[in-house]
Amino acid sequence: MKKLVYFLLPLIIVVSFLFQSFKRIDGEDRVNKVKLFHLIEGVTIKMIWVEPGTFLMGSSNDELGRSSERETQHEVVLSKGYWLAETEITQQKWEKIMNYNPSLNIGGNLPVDQVSYIEIQEFLTKINRKSGTFRLPTEAEWEYACRAGSTSAYATSPIDEMVWHIGNSGRQSHPVAQKMANAWGFYDMQGNILEWCSDWFQEDNTKDNFDPKGPESGVFKIQRGGQFTGRTKHTRAADRQREVPDSKDFFVGFRLAHDELKN
Repeated sequence: MKKLVYFLLPLIIVVSFLFQSFKRIDGEDRVNKVKLFHLIEGVTIKMIWVEPGTFLMGSSNDELGRSSERETQHEVVLSKGYWLAETEITQQKWEKIMNYNPSLNIGGNLPVDQVSYIEIQEFLTKINRKSGTFRLPTEAEWEYACRAGSTSAYATSPIDEMVWHIGNSGRQSHPVAQKMANAWGFYDMQGNILEWCSDWFQEDNTKDNFDPKGPESGVFKIQRGGQFTGRTKHTRAADRQREVPDSKDFFVGFRLAHDELKN
């Protein structure tokens, strides 16, 4: 009997680990497929597969702190799945790839900050020489993953268990993945640092609701997610910020998206 137990124990451990990948969303069991991608030799990143779907983008009329001009609630269809990084890009990964660290808040496992949209394009060029299709997420992709099936201002509550904001951050950024992940396994999408998206900013983003990518040109690029020196209203899932592409702020970084097919 003891031999049988010793034989089955490793199998039980493996099965238990696999079940930890299941997330219950909208009453259905869902497997979050997770994969390690190589950025360059010796540098990997964990990404989560996001299934195609439809969601309500923007905020309801009664949501506290909303901007009525920028956050009109509307249905958006994402017809293609995509990979999205579990966390923001850390300073350690950025420095190994770019050979410098632009950040004000220094720490290997802190999200890289003071990085402009333009610098991120240089980063993408380097990692795409062999890997191919890493990019920034669109604004719609970002909000879809941030909400993780939720229609509320925050994907998880109470918000202090998930969000670094001015009331609990000590006015500094924190290592990635220290707070609770959302229902799909993403960390720090609300709070810690703002994240660049690929879209040019437009005040009214309701005109295109099928795989929206924003206007073809503009002055400002989108930033989403709120940050550690910001008020909680700016860490809501629907909150939309903007900045010129060459801007560098100590509270702004990014996470990667990837277009590889699921199978």
